[in-house]
Amino acid sequence: MESEVSKKVDFSIIRYAQCWEDPEILLEALDIKEGDICISIASAGENSFAMLTENPGKVIGIDLNLVQLRLVELKKAAFLSLEYKEMLEFLGFRESKKRTEYYRLLKNSLSSETAEYWDKNFDLIKAGVINTGRFDNFFQIFRKKVLCFIHGKKTVAELLTKKSKEERHEFYEKKWNNIRWRILFKIFFSKYTVGKLGRDPRLFDYAGCTSLSGLMLKKTKYAFTELDVSENPYIEYILTGKYTKNLPFSMREENFYKIRDNLNKLELHNVSIEEYLETSDEIIDKFNLSDIFEYISSEKYKELLKKIYEFSSNNAILAYWNMIVPRSRPEELGDKIIPLTETAKSLHVKDKTFFYSDFVVERIVK
Repeated sequence: MESEVSKKVDFSIIRYAQCWEDPEILLEALDIKEGDICISIASAGENSFAMLTENPGKVIGIDLNLVQLRLVELKKAAFLSLEYKEMLEFLGFRESKKRTEYYRLLKNSLSSETAEYWDKNFDLIKAGVINTGRFDNFFQIFRKKVLCFIHGKKTVAELLTKKSKEERHEFYEKKWNNIRWRILFKIFFSKYTVGKLGRDPRLFDYAGCTSLSGLMLKKTKYAFTELDVSENPYIEYILTGKYTKNLPFSMREENFYKIRDNLNKLELHNVSIEEYLETSDEIIDKFNLSDIFEYISSEKYKELLKKIYEFSSNNAILAYWNMIVPRSRPEELGDKIIPLTETAKSLHVKDKTFFYSDFVVERIVK
């Protein structure tokens, strides 16, 4: 079964240098048990690392983009070869002038092919690799070229301070939601601009006439008012380019040794999920599917769900996100895949990566 995405997207660059999905709601949804066999879309690695904290039997990281796997391998080597604070500095979560020194310490943990890639792209390491993906750079452009014409640093800092829900709503309406914010936001987060500067435009093939900028503006208001902005690391990074108050789950000190001790359970495969399932003897218990279904037709989506069903255990759990392409188990698979709607809704309302329109959790029944 050939992957539709492999025909569409340029996989010669780092598209995501950080995972832009919330691993905390992912872990709640998957409810990983000790010994579970898990598949995870590798992307930038953080969600796969987070899954290791639950002591699974194995996490199989899959990505069609070999460069993404080079990135995950580099982060894995940083966990294994550096101390916690050194790792944060090396990857770019903290400022550092010692990344060259840290790279020398971890280079021997890399495969020869991955070491060769990073030797040739050392400028990315010097910049802090988490800042170098196409999508991550998209937020950097927003911060440096757009946000500065809307709000000053003082207003941004005020947004990020601790407030009650009522105070957050008042601040948003009186100080943040001005006409420049609404107009420039809608222009920058249009499908055209996101496709030009952030995601590959062909990834919007099945988006229909849904307004991406309208959805993003609505979801951003929700995140800035209903959720505690002061505890959201993703919002701080988007608006300031730094993590000073909070870190993503897999980069927190309390999870460092849990991840390091389980990294021998992480496998990386440069294949599609279809190819992996067809050529492996594994029966999978838990699936982190990121937002891969948005990029394929509804027919290919059904075919892939059937393939997943074939190679999964009874009561296996699937978790995935939708942004502007609605995907959920079709009725014809109603006796095989059960939507866990209430679980998904309760998790989606607290999703720190706030820009997704839906979070889907489903259970396999055999």
